[in-house]
Amino acid sequence: MTARRVQGVSIACLLVFLPLAAAATGKQGFSAEEMDGVTNMVDADFNPLAELGRERRRQMQVRQALNAALEQTGPGADSHAPLLEACAGYMVVSMGRLDLTDMNIHDLLRERVPRENAQVHEGLELLGERQEKARAATAVLEEALRAYRDSGRAEFMTFDQAIRHYHRIVSDLMTPRKNPYQKYTDELFSSDDWAHIAAANDETIATEQRLFDAVSAAAPDALKPEAFSGTHGMQRPQISNR
Repeated sequence: MTARRVQGVSIACLLVFLPLAAAATGKQGFSAEEMDGVTNMVDADFNPLAELGRERRRQMQVRQALNAALEQTGPGADSHAPLLEACAGYMVVSMGRLDLTDMNIHDLLRERVPRENAQVHEGLELLGERQEKARAATAVLEEALRAYRDSGRAEFMTFDQAIRHYHRIVSDLMTPRKNPYQKYTDELFSSDDWAHIAAANDETIATEQRLFDAVSAAAPDALKPEAFSGTHGMQRPQISNR
């Protein structure tokens, strides 16, 4: 596969890439429509673009389930405690994967985009800073989750505060925007590059599946992640009237 043949789906892989026009606001992320080109490939033979799309759509489903659970309960209410814990466990690993893959893209673009294109390189510097912010926030959530479990789940209030704070940060960072780097990823990245970027293997796929299943098992039917769209906008699931 040549670099040109990934055109039209590469945009969906850059879930937290920061558009240059949005740099001042710190917004990041991509639309539901931009995800479809990749996620529709999931049932085909394995390829890195399909795996990137699958991971990111399912991460969005977990975020939507988490958002709905937080909306249903006030701060400190523990009626959805197992679900919040499972969501936190999923997000720690999933955001680590997202950071790895997006920084792989970031580093390849920084290497290959001509240095005279100062605007792109300035945008990549800003992206690196925002990725660092997301990375730090995920580390704080991971520590809060560890402390909650080490306490025998006795310190729910502290954990609840931590996951609500994390959810606010991630929601702010991942607002959908158009990818300003598509021209370069289309022209400069080959199928081998996407395999390197995705860094996916049987272990990463199995880990994601185990953590996703844990979220689903902890959720009531209306809050199961598979009940949500997995597209941007935090859409609620469709509720049957029957």
